[in-house]
Amino acid sequence: MSKKILVISLLAIASFFVSCSDKQPEAKPASQVVLPQSQPIVPVLPFTAPAKSNITDEKAVVYAKASNGLVELGVKWSERIDNAKDFEKIQILNAYNVARDQLCARAGLQGGIAEFDWITNVAMKNPENRSAFEKAGFKVK
Repeated sequence: MSKKILVISLLAIASFFVSCSDKQPEAKPASQVVLPQSQPIVPVLPFTAPAKSNITDEKAVVYAKASNGLVELGVKWSERIDNAKDFEKIQILNAYNVARDQLCARAGLQGGIAEFDWITNVAMKNPENRSAFEKAGFKVK
């Protein structure tokens, strides 16, 4: 079930970053990847894991939003990566990592993907957080 949520999250994130714009992308030399128009960069703060792994209901909701977005983002970017030429893949992967960080920060996880990973790998395993995650829509075992 959590994989479905992750896939849905990545789908949501991908659509978050795909924006309409009046500007047409500039023609680029064939050796450069043409990336979509993006929003202004949001600062991502360095994440330091807290002493306790308890999270609030609000943080669980923010995590759920980020999770949904990351699923959508992953789906969109995996298509790009699969269709890219070998020399373009590194550029696309680097841009994808920035997009993941930005998505998490925009969702409310100021520590970006590092904070998201901490919640996934540490906070979600804490039984005291079960009700917070359930209120956010997760099924916790």
